[in-house]
Amino acid sequence: MATRRFQVYDGDGELVATFPEWEAAHSWAHRRAAEPAARNPVQIEDRVERRTWTIDTDQCRMTVWRRRVEYGYCGRTDAHPAPDARRPAYLS
Repeated sequence: MATRRFQVYDGDGELVATFPEWEAAHSWAHRRAAEPAARNPVQIEDRVERRTWTIDTDQCRMTVWRRRVEYGYCGRTDAHPAPDARRPAYLS
């Protein structure tokens, strides 16, 4: 059984079609984007390769998903109060 790897979404995020092959999804999505009532941009998601193609009437753009880990820390706000911004701070 073939997997429906390529998911096609209208511009409002509604899933409108799935395809097992890239070529079929790509040509169908371009036809969909050219329809007068289409909600653009149409997008094709490939969750296996982690890519999205964004398709307007006359062009398409590929985005590769990256996972970037960011760390942020915050402590108690009363532990180290911020200096008064109106007074100059001096370092020694």
